[in-house]
Amino acid sequence: GGTFTDLVLLEGDKVRTVKVQSTPGDPSEAVLRGLEALGGAEGVELIHGSTVGLNAMLTGEVAPTALVTNEGFRDLMEIGRQERPELYSLHPKKPAPLVERRRRFEVGQRAYPLDDGSLELAKRPKRAELRRLTERVRRSGAKSVAVCLLHSYADPGMEEEIARPLAAAGLSVTCSARLLAEHREYERFS
Repeated sequence: GGTFTDLVLLEGDKVRTVKVQSTPGDPSEAVLRGLEALGGAEGVELIHGSTVGLNAMLTGEVAPTALVTNEGFRDLMEIGRQERPELYSLHPKKPAPLVERRRRFEVGQRAYPLDDGSLELAKRPKRAELRRLTERVRRSGAKSVAVCLLHSYADPGMEEEIARPLAAAGLSVTCSARLLAEHREYERFS
C-alpha cells in the first residue's frame, strides 16, 4: 500500500512472502505482480488489507463523495452513536463527518424488517425521483457516491436499484450492503 506491497502466501504450514514496488495509480497491478512472483493465483483465497484508503482519509485526499440514504436519515453519520472520548467535556470536539452535509441526499424509500428475516417495502422511489436525485448528485460535484439505506443488509436490492442510474451517469457508486451486510446502519454507512 505504501512504497511497497507485501504479499504473504500460506500453504499448509509453509509461509512464503514477496515484496514488490507499489503501483499507486492502480494498486491491483502490484498485487498481480506479487501473485505472479509467488507462482500464480490459481485456487488462492485472497485476503487484502491496504493503507491506500486509510492514507487518503488521513490526508483528506479523497474524491468528493455524496451519500444517498432514506428520508430523515441524512444526518445519521454526523450524529453517530453518541460515543465521546471525553464523556464529561463541556466543549467536546467532534470529528468532521465523512461526507459534508451539502452532499448528503435523501430518497423516498422505507422498508421494515419482519420476524422471518425478510423486509416489507412500504415506500419505494419512482423513476422520476431517481432521475432528479442523479442530477442533484452530479450538480453537487461528487465523483463517488455511497448508497446507504436502512435494512439493506436484509435485502440489498433497493440500494442496487438506486445505484444503477448513478453509475450510468458516470459516478463511482458503492452500496453499503455490498461492503458490510450488518444491521447497524451507522457502522455500515461509515
